[in-house]
This record gives sequence, structure tokens and C-alpha cells, in this order.
Amino acid sequence: MAYGSVHIPVGCTVKIGDTVGGLATLGVLKGDSTIEITYDLVEVLGSQAEEVLSYAKNMRAAASFVLYQLYLPNIEKLLDGLAVNTPGAGALVEDYEQIVPTGTWAFNKFIQAEKQNGDGSVLQIDATGVPTVVGSVDGALVADVDFSMVKDEEGEWGIIIMDSATVTTEVQELTYSYDYTPNVSNTLVMGSPSAVLISKIVEFSKTISGKVFRARLWSAKNEAGLSIGFPDASTDEPTSMPVSLSGRLDADKADGSQLIEIYDEIGLTM
Repeated sequence: MAYGSVHIPVGCTVKIGDTVGGLATLGVLKGDSTIEITYDLVEVLGSQAEEVLSYAKNMRAAASFVLYQLYLPNIEKLLDGLAVNTPGAGALVEDYEQIVPTGTWAFNKFIQAEKQNGDGSVLQIDATGVPTVVGSVDGALVADVDFSMVKDEEGEWGIIIMDSATVTTEVQELTYSYDYTPNVSNTLVMGSPSAVLISKIVEFSKTISGKVFRARLWSAKNEAGLSIGFPDASTDEPTSMPVSLSGRLDADKADGSQLIEIYDEIGLTM
């Protein structure tokens, strides 16, 4: 006898998006992934305690997995409406102005540059490579006379203002202008008094010998928030992020198919 619908362990792929054609793979997962469909079972009994009717209501789904690849554009999809990701191109930024307020700097103290070159090279403080720092009281300062460009112990570049004949007081605001080329990057931000979390299509799938088994939740939301673990250096595990999804009925789907679709090419007839 041949037994069908027995699935050997081959791992799982999770995708997310607004449309089936626009699903994006979330990347490498840690350990098991699960989907669970639950509902409230209501039993109606007659006057003799006989069962008249049994029906289900409040049908819902729950799914969970742990991400190893913390790709911020995908995390934005999991938190759509709550988080915004902005990509950084890594292109040259010219004449970035950093303002150093009065009271935040002192003579012969390191003033770190807010921006750094992605390759760690020295900053060019203006497009021509001739550094200029402008003070509200003393005017333009001269490199290597009134200030110096230096690197701190952690490899960050910045300047030190010297107690020179030109710089007469620490009670002034400095404008510190320079060019920099950052690394290619993503920046994700969150934080609002009130925000609407947007539902997503989430697909779980596995492929064996070219045949697919998949389950699609039509209206899923990440209910776990954002939790990123940073393991101690002595452990073997990389950084990871647990995800817990709650699935609800999608009213735009036909009645009877509003929660989940499970598709199988692997199972065989017994």
C-alpha cells in the first residue's frame, strides 16, 4: 500500500505582500514554522439534551516563525502602517552642514562628525577638500591652525577646535560642513501615538521534487511587535526576530474561503 500526503522535512519558505503576484520572500528562517486554525464551537441542545446543531464561529488563524535575515524592507512589510523603511543609495553627499551648539563643545575636545564615509576614509569637509569651520563669533577658521581633523579610538572622524589666537571664545555656535559617502543602507523608523496596521497576504510553502505544498493566509497581521535578540558573543546563534501572525477573515473573498487557502501537489491518492 502506498501512503500519500506524507511530507518529509525540507524546510519552509514564507512570503508576504499585498497581492499574490507581489509576494516577497522573507528569507532564512530559524527552526519550525507553524500555522493553526481555530474557532469557537457552539453546540445547540434540545429540551432532552439532544444535539440539535453544532456550528463554528469566530474562525481565525495563528502562525509563527523566527527570522534569521533581518532585511529591513521585509520587516517594514510585516509592520506596514507602523514602520517606514528608507533606503540609502551610498552616493556622495556634498556640503552636509553639522551644527555644533554652544555648550556642547570645548577647546581641545573631540567633536565627532554625525556622518562618516562608508569605507572609513577621512572626511572632506567641503567639495574642494579645503576644510572650513564657521563660528558665529569668530568667522572662518583655518585648518591645522584653529582646528584639526582627527580620528578617535573607534575609527570615527571629527574635529578638534584649538585655543588659538583666532578662536576667542567657546560661547559660540559652530557650523561644520563636509562631504561624505555612506554605505548602501536601509533605515527603519517607528513611533506614533496612533497608527493602523495593514493586513497582508502571507504564504507558507515547501517544494519536494518540483511539487509544491502551500498555505496562504488572506488577511494576516503581525501581532508580536518588533523583537530583535542580540545573542552573546559566546553563543553560536546569530541575531533573530520572532514573528507571530494573527489571521482574520477577508470579506473581499467568497464566503467559505475568506481565511486560508491550502494547495497541495505533493499528496498522493492511497
